[in-house]
Amino acid sequence: MEMPKEVLDLFAEEMAAKFLATVDPEGKPNVALIVTLQPPPDGRRDRLIFGEFLMWKSKEYLRDNPRVAAAVVNTKLRMASLTGDFRGFEKTGLYKDALDSSPLMRYNAYSGVRAAGVIDVREVWPARSASMAAVPLDFLRVRAHRRVEENGSVPVPPMVREKFVKLTSVKALAVMGDDGYPRIYPVMAASPAGRGGFALRVTSYNRELAQVEVPCPAALCVLTFDVKSYKVKGELHPLGRSTMLFRVKEVYNAMPPLAGDLIV
Repeated sequence: MEMPKEVLDLFAEEMAAKFLATVDPEGKPNVALIVTLQPPPDGRRDRLIFGEFLMWKSKEYLRDNPRVAAAVVNTKLRMASLTGDFRGFEKTGLYKDALDSSPLMRYNAYSGVRAAGVIDVREVWPARSASMAAVPLDFLRVRAHRRVEENGSVPVPPMVREKFVKLTSVKALAVMGDDGYPRIYPVMAASPAGRGGFALRVTSYNRELAQVEVPCPAALCVLTFDVKSYKVKGELHPLGRSTMLFRVKEVYNAMPPLAGDLIV
């Protein structure tokens, strides 16, 4: 499926937050920050490419299950998401050359990409925006759910928790769809819900989240504007009107050089 021009342009933005969701061997969603996601240089509108670069578990999961989702959120809070099929890694050729020559790879402190991953786009959702004025109000609304029973969740370390609840951080929530493909829902407003959970706001830009059958396995990745990233895995539960509860079971570092390390 071809991406509309606006969605294509969003994935082409170098400064946008980009996330990739994969499926683990248990059929649960995984989500990771993949900053190299971009349209290919050959002009194809039905395809995205990304670099095999600091991927860890995501690469492992791709070998066993090609079903993926991708999402992008730019600095103006314009966003889009899609599903697709992973077609493999290319170690040479046009796609790898394009990734190697990108500013992100030329000037990073680590190694270049080992290969170019290829995703054929399957389904695309329309681009949407989070209102800069409405986001602070959404934060106030989710703060009403701060007291929640722990119920088997693990305490989130304070240094991690404060990244997820920052007003300026972008969150990507991954759940499984009925068709076996993961879905990514961008989330801006989050608040602590007990020591081991987050209350997440469902609003106009992620309204399909209200249709997800809960409880269900879920993963949540955060990126702050000072480029700090963490990931939590657990379960998504209902929590009042227009709010979901994410119960945390595992906490991961998502920043190099310790990306992929289990914290809790």
